[in-house]
Amino acid sequence: MKIVDDATIDKIPSEPEVVNLEGLEEIMFEGDAKKSAYVCKDGTKFNSFDCDWLRENVDEIDEKLKSRDTSAIPTDTFEEWQKQFLAKFQKPAPPPVQVDYLKYQKDRPQGKILGWMFIKDIHCVAVKRENGIQYFNSLLSILTLPFYDVAALEKLNLINRSNYEGATLFARNLRIERRKGWKDELYKPQFPMYEQIKYTLDPDTNTARYKLVYQPMKVMDKIPLMPMKQDVLGNMKLWCYDSDTHETVIVFKNDEDNFRMLDPMWIVNMSAGDIKTLF
Repeated sequence: MKIVDDATIDKIPSEPEVVNLEGLEEIMFEGDAKKSAYVCKDGTKFNSFDCDWLRENVDEIDEKLKSRDTSAIPTDTFEEWQKQFLAKFQKPAPPPVQVDYLKYQKDRPQGKILGWMFIKDIHCVAVKRENGIQYFNSLLSILTLPFYDVAALEKLNLINRSNYEGATLFARNLRIERRKGWKDELYKPQFPMYEQIKYTLDPDTNTARYKLVYQPMKVMDKIPLMPMKQDVLGNMKLWCYDSDTHETVIVFKNDEDNFRMLDPMWIVNMSAGDIKTLF
């Protein structure tokens, strides 16, 4: 596997994904899924911000924003700068197409998968979606995701800045198995069971209606907060959003190495001075 390059993998003929959606009414996961929560070093849960909190505190936030020192902010509006900046680049490719009939319970990560990352510091893998992040405590536990989610991961480059060889080989194996039609049992993702919904018939066709049933995904219900370096933003120039990796990027002056954050919650472990600098 170490000598197989990406070009060789791309030449493997890809088996088509076949899913029978005829008569499908709903999709569900068995068991009671626990809501994931971030935890501090002592194991206590950290209450993350949500839409209700924002609605209750929006007036106070607006007042703080109005009182900021804006003397160093360029006079050009953000819209003008953005237009000039984007004119230099081609339009980005559309995100990988995914099945969109999966509906998660309210307040759980949902939407298309944007990226995934092996995080050595907290020994887990993060899968970032349009609305939320799912954490897994091992590479193989990712395979408890529905097969079309795993197929979407295969199309995205794994962020692996620690250069952990095991994660690189795992991602490469996913690419091969996706093209071969998931032949290796070790790398086979979760496929659903079809169950007939009792006492229901489609009035137009007089045929039974079905639901897809999955086993619970093995996501972490206690997410450790990322340890962060303290008081490091004194030489900060700006911060922005990387639409390729879907990370926040903090850019420093004098060509220092940038700092990247996949999960916005990591900010809460920064020092009070650095949080004030970001604000």
